Amino acid sequence: MPDTYHQAPSTRAADTRNFIATTAPTRDILDCQVRTTLGLLGAVIALLALSTVLAWVLRAAPVRAAEANWVRAAEANWVRAAEAVPPAALAAPTPLNVPTSLDAPTGLFFRSGHAGDTTPESFAAAPLLGSEVEISVSGLVSRVTVRQHFRNPSTAWLEGVYVFPLPDKSAVDRLNMRVGARRIEGRLLERAEAKRVYDAAAAAGQRASMVSAERPNVFTTAIANIGPGEEITVEIEYQDSVAYDDGRYSLRFPMVVAPRYSPRPQGQAEMVGNGPTATGTSQRDDRDVFGPVRRHGDPTQDDGSDNLPRHNPLALEVTLAAGLPLGDIESLYHDVNIESIDEDRQRIRLSQGAVPADRDFVLEWTPRDMAAPQAAVFAEEVAGHTYLMVMLQPPAVAAGSASKRQPRDVTLVVDTSGSMHGPSMRQAKAAVAQALKRLDPSDRFNVISFDDETRALFPELQPATAENIAWAWHYIDAFEADGGTEMLPALVRALRGKSDAERRNPERLDQVVFITDGSVANEVELFGVIADRLADTRLFPVGIGSAPNSYFMRKAAEAGRGSFVHIGDVEEVGARMTALLRKLEAPALTSITTGWPTSAGKTVEIYPNRVPDLYDGEPVVFTARLDGVGLAELEGHLLISGRGGNGNWQRRLQLDRLNPAPGVAAIWARAKLDDIEDGIYRGGEADSVRAQALAVALEHGLVTRYTSLVAVDEVVARPTDKDLEKREIARNLPRGWDHESVFGIDAETRPQRAELQGLMKQSKVSYLTQAPPLPLPRGATPAALRIFIGTASVLMGGLLLLLLLRRRWLDDVQ
Repeated sequence: MPDTYHQAPSTRAADTRNFIATTAPTRDILDCQVRTTLGLLGAVIALLALSTVLAWVLRAAPVRAAEANWVRAAEANWVRAAEAVPPAALAAPTPLNVPTSLDAPTGLFFRSGHAGDTTPESFAAAPLLGSEVEISVSGLVSRVTVRQHFRNPSTAWLEGVYVFPLPDKSAVDRLNMRVGARRIEGRLLERAEAKRVYDAAAAAGQRASMVSAERPNVFTTAIANIGPGEEITVEIEYQDSVAYDDGRYSLRFPMVVAPRYSPRPQGQAEMVGNGPTATGTSQRDDRDVFGPVRRHGDPTQDDGSDNLPRHNPLALEVTLAAGLPLGDIESLYHDVNIESIDEDRQRIRLSQGAVPADRDFVLEWTPRDMAAPQAAVFAEEVAGHTYLMVMLQPPAVAAGSASKRQPRDVTLVVDTSGSMHGPSMRQAKAAVAQALKRLDPSDRFNVISFDDETRALFPELQPATAENIAWAWHYIDAFEADGGTEMLPALVRALRGKSDAERRNPERLDQVVFITDGSVANEVELFGVIADRLADTRLFPVGIGSAPNSYFMRKAAEAGRGSFVHIGDVEEVGARMTALLRKLEAPALTSITTGWPTSAGKTVEIYPNRVPDLYDGEPVVFTARLDGVGLAELEGHLLISGRGGNGNWQRRLQLDRLNPAPGVAAIWARAKLDDIEDGIYRGGEADSVRAQALAVALEHGLVTRYTSLVAVDEVVARPTDKDLEKREIARNLPRGWDHESVFGIDAETRPQRAELQGLMKQSKVSYLTQAPPLPLPRGATPAALRIFIGTASVLMGGLLLLLLLRRRWLDDVQ
């Protein structure tokens, strides 16, 4: 796949299509003028030649039939565009001479932290980073080791800081620092104390490292006193669980933290971090809330070589012990080599050895011949307590798949901000197209788009008629990625689409499909809005792009009592959206409860503490701790009950024969921490939430926003006459993202393109916000029919005129 930052000759055709797509409103105006002129010209010529022929042509195309044909043609074109474009073309960047985001919107990627010296000389002295990842999967539990090698290529003593992602449910519990042959083990401390210990060691000239959590899926490694020419390795270990859905197991390892948009405060008018500041000046800053982002060709970030794709290289190996016969193993976005270690284990390695850390790694595997167990219980005993992880697959009939289909109110919300530029925007458009195809005449729908502003196709939900769907096709065709990610107004707009009276009507399913990459910094605020305004609505996030914010997708789905999917490639749109939309159409398995035998003891802590609603193909998954009960003491059955479309359903699981799985205790603790921290957006007191989370984190040795792991070498390494220079290691931009669309353009090129951008922006806003008349006027002729009639009339009229002239010439000759 082409490099994000280079313009390849083979992508010119795709770039031309991109330019045409981004100028859709202006193009439509010109097309309308051309078509109208052509139609009138053809009509005049045809009337002069033979009025009866023209009348016959017009009678042959009734307006109603033409409208239906237009809808089918638009659908065919969209599906063809979404499925037939080769992956290489989809990855091509927009050329720099095509206008995109000319003015970074207010609040876009604000400045944070110390940027340090940005001269080429200083950047050349930044530590070089390479990573190795080893993942060991046993059933539904995975143990992961991440090794980060920091090498100092300069003659100065350096401190390196690197921001990286981990899965949002990962339980990080171990840190080791390797200096030569020596290994220094880290210890978990309260975050403020860990920072004090690290800073003291750094100032004293001791080698030290610290791992902290900025978000549940965003971590920071800081390493101090890397000597000239020296390499220091930091090892981070965590526990996680494997996902299971619709008959397939999956493992996702994120490789890059995508830039986050920080929404502007209400009433703030100045630009922060990028673009005009309060003083009216302008500057470019290739960083966001999590630090700098690498840009090819920038003298402060690039040495001018072609080695950028190797920046922050990452090698990855998975040892898979699925515990059952496998039908197939597939890596979705990376080429891999698969070898069998023995009958029960496979080794999966990246074919290239190391790849740039710029997109998520996703591995999926399917059991052979429906060999997947319908239930599995994994157990671990720690300090006299039993920890369980339960996975149970309800039968499809329990989800009510055969029950009568309920009419739905579907709101499709699409992120059209700058981070969605390129392949992500094409994936989003194709996803909306798939959703429109599955609407039933009994359904109602609306389409909402947002960047700096929120726009709705209709003032309120409308019936899924052919006319309204036709408007929706045209509406999404004009989408272009530009501006900031002001998600809150769009979320509020989508969750107030029906009156309170309608929300209490059980006859209709109220569903919101939210298509975005989730690149925002205010997740907690958004979760609070969802919890506060959800009512009877169900929210279904769709994660778009090569590095979506999985934490936001999962938590938004949980808060919205829905389900979510990731789409990392346009070729996945059909299958992924079909699976999600099938869930939307199937009633959920609700009111799920658990019943425990007396051997489980008096106290059973389950997380999530309320098992969420399930949709077709989703398993029941939860963790539990049995206080003061050992594994040997367990007997009897665990009862799981629920209500589906076809009535009550229940299943009993035997507890005296369990699968041992080291790491279940850490997974339970991470789930409990997740539930405690949810108290922030549920209106809990911050101090109370912090105290509870800190106690659990310290008890189980986990890194959270309140705790950090720190390792200190007792040896003083840096001479007293040498200073310590701090350098941030720039992250890669996610694969397929366009730097200019995210961060804006340089100040030097801004004036030359501001006028054109203003015209395009004005055209886009007026075009997208103009609500079409409802219903579609019967006298309106679709553009495709109009150009067909005009062209046919021109040809026929010209032919008839030639025949008349020839007849007159022959008469003259005779």
